Amino acid sequence: MSQENVETLRRNNAAFNRRDRDGAFAGYHHDVEWRQLQHAPDTPERLNGVSAVLANWDQWEAAFDDFGADIEEYIDGGAYVLAVTRWRATGRDSGVAIDLRTVDVFEFADGKIVRATIGYSDKDAALADLGLAPDGGSPDS
Repeated sequence: MSQENVETLRRNNAAFNRRDRDGAFAGYHHDVEWRQLQHAPDTPERLNGVSAVLANWDQWEAAFDDFGADIEEYIDGGAYVLAVTRWRATGRDSGVAIDLRTVDVFEFADGKIVRATIGYSDKDAALADLGLAPDGGSPDS
């Protein structure tokens, strides 16, 4: 099941980068908890439900001419998938480029993403928050 979780996240990310809203959230539970550790000052840290996340997407589209998330590494952790992600955007009015690398954690239940935590500074911080030792081994060890 865990490789299926990785594949679900791959499909969702590809759809996100195409701006395909339905495809981007096809693998999410409708009541997903979305937590942004590095959220904008005018955005709450926690969002609940796909509709709230989509409203946040509307804010991104208003603020940026271009934005995307390139997942550079998927780490299969059973019920969790850790994604080393390069977030990129260009400010609509300012033209300022944003290039940020984070580790994002997606928790799955019954084949759907039920919780997403976006914005860990590194793998060790993400693993520690999950209560898993960052010992270089598998996240589910």
